[in-house]
Amino acid sequence: MASNDEKLSKFSTAINHYAQEQREKIEQEIAEYKQAQLEEAERQVLHEAYQLIQGEMTAMRDEIVRDIAHREMNARKQLLEKRRKIEEEVFDKAKNRLIDYTKSAQYPSLLQKYTRGLSELFPESGTVLCVKKDDLQYEDLLRQAFAKDCTVQADQDILIGGVRAFHAEKGIMADETLDTMLESQQEWFEETSGMSVV
Repeated sequence: MASNDEKLSKFSTAINHYAQEQREKIEQEIAEYKQAQLEEAERQVLHEAYQLIQGEMTAMRDEIVRDIAHREMNARKQLLEKRRKIEEEVFDKAKNRLIDYTKSAQYPSLLQKYTRGLSELFPESGTVLCVKKDDLQYEDLLRQAFAKDCTVQADQDILIGGVRAFHAEKGIMADETLDTMLESQQEWFEETSGMSVV
């Protein structure tokens, strides 16, 4: 019987040994599974953290870009306003100098020159010469310079001086007013003053 006990003992030892191996194998698989799950969880957390950081960085970048654009727009507005004021001052000074010139002794000869030039453009009688109200005092001088039958009248749109002529029947008009000349200089001033805002 001892041999039976011995066989039983060997069988029991073999079963225990096999069970132990299986247990260790299962524990190893569980440990590997836990490790894999842990690594996957870490990867997932790192990926989410990366996405969060990227999202925050994009939001910060967008906010900075908006802020810079807003500041740039405000700076441009201020520059445009400053440029407009400078241009306004320059043209107000020019206008005042021209008005002063219209009160000088040289002004009547300028009116004559402009009127002679207009006379060449309007060869027929019936032309109307328009001047500012104060320049009606030069009516005889204008008629003489025009050298044809014409009408001289005040035009409330002429504030500085000069002459504007039109012929209603022919449908032609010519402008030699200081007002229009000054106005035409504004575009030139904007292009050449070096004060453009880009």
